[in-house]
Amino acid sequence: MIQQGRISVKVGETDVAVTGFPGAVAFSNVATGMGMLEALDRELPPKLRDRGYGHSAAVFDLMSIALSGGDAIEDLAQLRADRGLKRMLGREVMAPSTAHDYLRRIAYDGLPGLARVRAGQLAAMAAHTGQTTATVDVDASLYRSEGRNARMSYKGERGYMPILAFWDEVGAVIHDDFRNGNSSPGGDALAFLKDTMSQLPASVNKIQVRSDSAWYQAEVLDYCQEQGYGFCIGADWDEAVSALAAGVPEEAWRSIEDIRNPADEEPHLRQWAWQGVHTLNKSARAYRIILIRKERLQGDLFDGPYRHSAIITNMELPLEEQIAWYRRRGQCENYIKELKWDFETRVLPSGDFFVNAVYLRIMTLAYNLFLAMKMELPPAYRPCRLKNLLFRFLAIPALVVRHARRLHLKLPRGHPHINALRTAAGFG
Repeated sequence: MIQQGRISVKVGETDVAVTGFPGAVAFSNVATGMGMLEALDRELPPKLRDRGYGHSAAVFDLMSIALSGGDAIEDLAQLRADRGLKRMLGREVMAPSTAHDYLRRIAYDGLPGLARVRAGQLAAMAAHTGQTTATVDVDASLYRSEGRNARMSYKGERGYMPILAFWDEVGAVIHDDFRNGNSSPGGDALAFLKDTMSQLPASVNKIQVRSDSAWYQAEVLDYCQEQGYGFCIGADWDEAVSALAAGVPEEAWRSIEDIRNPADEEPHLRQWAWQGVHTLNKSARAYRIILIRKERLQGDLFDGPYRHSAIITNMELPLEEQIAWYRRRGQCENYIKELKWDFETRVLPSGDFFVNAVYLRIMTLAYNLFLAMKMELPPAYRPCRLKNLLFRFLAIPALVVRHARRLHLKLPRGHPHINALRTAAGFG
């Protein structure tokens, strides 16, 4: 029987250049290939003095915090001490204090430039994939914080409430708007929609919009209709919709299959749907509305045996297909979870509102860069999250040696994922 006992070992040091982040090569090369590093130096405000870290180096180091498996800006100290990483980059990684200074310096005028860099990422990803359809999923999420600028949210916790737009077919972040915790998720929805659409590549010729009821606004629906965007948005169960449901004969409710939200953990419950037309008070247009009722796990004394919801749309998919298509917006919640947990944006680095805003936007660049890197990998790796690939090959010990005027990364012979690293680094 195999058993495990104490390991007797003496810990020592070596002068050999070893890195714990060989994935830096892959990220740097992909970022270079999509024009991202050049765009950072071009689009961000010029420095007053031609010294220190340029924008491409500074932002790459900040992205590397999450991309190497770190949690906070202070983890730059470990990357800075990585001799193999220094040899690969040809420079030292920023010190944590320098990173904080950099964020404070660009906090007030760096956001527009970073948005333009991200738009360039999207254009490169669209060109790589040939994707010409964009399903835009929008959601707001609470980022808890005790920062001096943080405000109390409707959830009863202090923090920030950024709204994010994702390109579902690609998985990438299109746009973000950093907001305080007391902001309404539906506030300035039309302005956010217009800003989002302006950042999609010109090659996109079909746009569809999904959102929860925060965007159940006549001006949003009418704008989508005028622009030729398909939309499917959660509707408020207000007096008008409730009255509409009350007038539906029992025999008109149609039983539908178990169409579930990807984020829904409830067991199978019977559902029924009815569709008709509905006009919002501030709109002259009538849109298709779908009412849905779902069994409760336990009947409610006041609300009865069903839970109700509604969606409003200008699309013409068959009933069950339309509901299933709308509920796929639940994937947006998974994207946000990945951004929070894998890219460690749950804890923002500052008490300053604008520093946190620019840091989150940089992390969305890192998120998109990771997606672009996965596009270079064999299909088996593409569903993997960042932490899966960190464990497999992006953050494992590797020797960095120079031979024949070229840098070489040396992994253990027979490593199961060495070919993936070769491909990601551009040597496949």
